[in-house]
Amino acid sequence: MSNKYSLKYRLTNWARLGISYVILAVTAAIAIFPIYYIIITSVNPIPTLASITLRSLLPENPSLEAYYYILFKEPFLLWLRNSLILAGGTIVITVIIAFITGIALSRFNVPGKRALMITIYVMTFFPFAATALPLYLMFASLHLINSYIGLILAYSGGTAIFSSYLVKIFIDRIPRDYEEAALIDGLSRLGAFFRILLPMAKPIIAFVALLAFMGAYTDYALANAFITSGNMWTLTLGMYYLAFVNRATLYNVLAAFSVLMGVPIFIIFIAFQKYLVQIYAMGGVKA
Repeated sequence: MSNKYSLKYRLTNWARLGISYVILAVTAAIAIFPIYYIIITSVNPIPTLASITLRSLLPENPSLEAYYYILFKEPFLLWLRNSLILAGGTIVITVIIAFITGIALSRFNVPGKRALMITIYVMTFFPFAATALPLYLMFASLHLINSYIGLILAYSGGTAIFSSYLVKIFIDRIPRDYEEAALIDGLSRLGAFFRILLPMAKPIIAFVALLAFMGAYTDYALANAFITSGNMWTLTLGMYYLAFVNRATLYNVLAAFSVLMGVPIFIIFIAFQKYLVQIYAMGGVKA
């Protein structure tokens, strides 16, 4: 009798394990297929969406012509430089503003703290693209159109609002006992911040930096509104310019540009992977 139940138990576990592997394999295929298809499309010219077939998944005559065209026939490196400058400036300003605001709301009795938190939380619901017109009018009056400073400030303002809320919630999770122990040991409050609080907050720093980078690096709406000269173009503007010609879409150019544009994003994710895993492992953020 015991052998019968033991065999039944093993068969049940094998069945569950097999179903789990099948689900994981299907999920992985669904996640990987778009990336694979973009890479394949970049080396296989496709004239229209109607011409896409199963045979196009394995191109017969792959070509790197689209990559050569983007890298050597067009100012891709100039567009990349502009995008990285904007993204880098946005990261610096967003992280500084978010941490000053987040720590102030978490560790100090700021007047109107609850009202400010509610205001910040409500502002996170507004779509960032909807602010393009008012931001353009405001920065035009300040003569900051078609400049790095204008776009960096525009990007930082939108990202810092949400980031401040995240930092505040994260800092709330860090016990005050660590800072109090450091103060007892002779450190100043500023020293306790740099030597105790800041190292413990590395995961949220990485997450905020990633949000700021992605927001500035992949933006099209504000870049299209703020930039008026070709030497200030970003990657998103360059992609639109190259891939959409005479109302026709060059899918291989669009795919190749997406692959090239995704390389810095991939590098950033790999560099911040350890900290992002810690953020995701927290199981969500509770107010």
